[in-house]
Amino acid sequence: SPTESPTVDNSSDIPVRIATLKTRSIQKRNKWFPKLQLILKDTNKAKINGMTITLAWIAMDEVTRHDTVTKTTNSNGQAVLQLPKFKTSGSNAVNNVEVSVVEIDGGDGYEYDAELNQKDSDQCPVFSNNCPVKVISLD
Repeated sequence: SPTESPTVDNSSDIPVRIATLKTRSIQKRNKWFPKLQLILKDTNKAKINGMTITLAWIAMDEVTRHDTVTKTTNSNGQAVLQLPKFKTSGSNAVNNVEVSVVEIDGGDGYEYDAELNQKDSDQCPVFSNNCPVKVISLD
């Protein structure tokens, strides 16, 4: 009997979105660090466990520093990503950090759709094509 080769069909994947994005600037003495809290949900409003979120960040000071940070969502669909500490004043002080999504992956049967993300104050979905960068500023 003929055997069919398995085909990958992503059309049935459930869309996943960033349902909640909270950003904070935490300051201690002459340093600060940005912290992001993300909650991932599917279109059925179920919280998604085990999705890996990779964010890229760029800090502008006298030199450009950049890297990525990765975290996996917990059973509440939540991941808290902490960026490195930056100086608040003097040479190499950083006042703003730009953050963008590199990848959100890891759930079989799920497909990340940035266009469904929580909307920012401009009514643009965060990290979507029209507003791919979120700026976190030193308060």
